[in-house]
Amino acid sequence: MRGVLVSMVFCFALLMVGCGASRQSGVCGTMDFPKVEGDAQALIAQGDAAWAERGDEARLREAVTSWQQAVAIDPTNADTRVKLARAHYFLADGYIRFDEEKKEEMLSHFEMGTNQAEIALAQAYPAYRSKFCARQPFSSALQQLDKGAVPAIYWYATNLGKYALAKSIVTVLNEKDRIKAMMGFIKSSDEGFFYNAADRYFGAFYTKIPFPNGDLPKSRGHFEASIAGSPTYLATKVLFASMNTLKAGDKATFKRLLDEVAAFDLQTAPELLPENTIEKRKAADLLDEIDVYFPED
Repeated sequence: MRGVLVSMVFCFALLMVGCGASRQSGVCGTMDFPKVEGDAQALIAQGDAAWAERGDEARLREAVTSWQQAVAIDPTNADTRVKLARAHYFLADGYIRFDEEKKEEMLSHFEMGTNQAEIALAQAYPAYRSKFCARQPFSSALQQLDKGAVPAIYWYATNLGKYALAKSIVTVLNEKDRIKAMMGFIKSSDEGFFYNAADRYFGAFYTKIPFPNGDLPKSRGHFEASIAGSPTYLATKVLFASMNTLKAGDKATFKRLLDEVAAFDLQTAPELLPENTIEKRKAADLLDEIDVYFPED
C-alpha cells in the first residue's frame, strides 16, 4: 500500500511532463448522429433571436435549447455547433458561476460546450480528426487546420480550460499542453480574434505555468497586449486583476483595473453589453473583497 501511495504522489508531481491522461475525445468513435424530423433553419433563427437578448438568462437558455434542437435535426451543421459552444460557455461563466450550489450544472455546460466545438472541428476538418484520432502529436493535427477553424478551436479551448479550472488542478495540468497549442494556433492565425483572446489566455496561463509560481512578468505582458488591442472587452481587465495582480500582491494595479471596469460606460461597446455587464458584476464582487485579498499589515 505504501508503494502505491508513493507512486500516486510521484505521478502527481510529474503531471507536468505527462504522467496523466488528458480528456478522452468524443470524436474518435462514430460520427453518424441520429436525425430527428423538424425545421432546422427555423430553430436556428429562433436561437439567433434569443441570443441577441442574452443579457436575460432565460433568453440565453432559449437560444441553447433552439440550437440543440437544430443540430439534432441537422447533425452536420458545424456552424450551429460553434454557436452552441459559445452559448454554453456564456451561460456557465456569465450566470451559473455566481451560484455556488450550481457547480455541477456549470461544469456540465462547460463540458457540453467543449464537446460541441470539438465535434464541429472534426466535422469541418476530417484530416484533423484523422491525425488526432490516430494519436499523432497534437501539433500534427493542428497543421491540418486553416484560419477558418479559429472559432471552433477557440470555444473548444475556452470551454475546456474553464472546465479544467473548475474541476481540479490535476485536470488543469492534464489539459494545459493541448489548450496552449490551440491558443498558439489562434495567435498565429488570427491574433485579434475575439478581442485579442489569445493574449488574454496567455496572460492567464502564465499566472499558473510554470507550476506553481507562474511567470508573472510574461503574464502581465500578454494581458497588457490584449487590453491594448481590445480595450472595450472588460473581461481582460477582470482576469488581469483576479489572476495576475492577486498573485503578485499588487493592490494598486488590482484596484485600478477594477475601478476602470466599474467606471466603463457600457454604451461605448453596445455589441458587448451582455458580456461587459457580467464583467462589471465580477469586478464589483472582487472590489468588495479587496480587504480580504490585501489585508492591512
